[in-house]
Amino acid sequence: MDIRTGNLFVTGGAGTLGRAIARRRKEQGWTGRLTVYSSDTHKHDYMRKFYPDVQYVQGDIRNPLTLYNAMCGHDIVIHAAAVKVIPTSEWWSIDTFDVNVNGSLNVSDCAIRAGVSDVLGISTDKACHAVNAYGSTKYMLEKAWQEFSRNPNIETKFHLVRYGNILESTGSVIEIWKNTLAEKRPIKITNPEMTRFWASPQQAVTLVELALQVKAGIILIPKMKALSIGKLAQYTLGSEFEFEIIPLRPGEKMHEELLTIEETKYATESQNFYYLCPTTSAEVEYPCGPYSSVIAPELTKEELMELLKDE
Repeated sequence: MDIRTGNLFVTGGAGTLGRAIARRRKEQGWTGRLTVYSSDTHKHDYMRKFYPDVQYVQGDIRNPLTLYNAMCGHDIVIHAAAVKVIPTSEWWSIDTFDVNVNGSLNVSDCAIRAGVSDVLGISTDKACHAVNAYGSTKYMLEKAWQEFSRNPNIETKFHLVRYGNILESTGSVIEIWKNTLAEKRPIKITNPEMTRFWASPQQAVTLVELALQVKAGIILIPKMKALSIGKLAQYTLGSEFEFEIIPLRPGEKMHEELLTIEETKYATESQNFYYLCPTTSAEVEYPCGPYSSVIAPELTKEELMELLKDE
């Protein structure tokens, strides 16, 4: 199903990815209907000012009745709803599991019953060698989607995409830094040498479009560029700012991975992407190498500035 013409349903759609999808739909004149499904009505009100033709539904993915009723009549589901903040997922792991795993199973069940053509699950680099609850639940999302994809009796196609951090997303480090500086306080940096993968919201939308074209059950993984936290602060805030070093937050890593050494046996690659098959598949003849934020190409300041313009 073509995302430009099909009726589109986005869970957690009032967040960064949902707003970026609405923007592209408006700019490119997508003809299908767009429904934003989330529990944050304040974000709905804000988003409605810019995209009044979008349908907004208040609902939680843990409520299958509301979810199913809202989803009926749609062709494509983008599942972006999740507890995403790592320290929050560490302190409140039971609720994180309920939202990210049980909620995702509700999304998949409702999509099948509603006759949805294609469902896309949004995963994260945190799913690789997961050390926090958030990453663990996203890893389980990947496994559940791949299990649905193996069932020949299910007509709904389950797709997956795995990527890193979205610049200037809600609750992102840049947003936190800017708010801190506005209050004339020093920003907090865990470790200037910490590296992360970075992309713009519009790059994420492009990945969504591409992932829907990949065979169900295969995880699309972009070969993203990375940048250290120290350089990110320097490039975005300038050279004149005060900072203090704090310990790693609960569940944080120094560096991230998009493809682990264990997964390379099931992955093929192109110039810009990895295509990760389920571990129940046959091993590939020529495995790829693992891909981490340590070995990834580094974002230049100019490239970062371009990404920040591309909200």
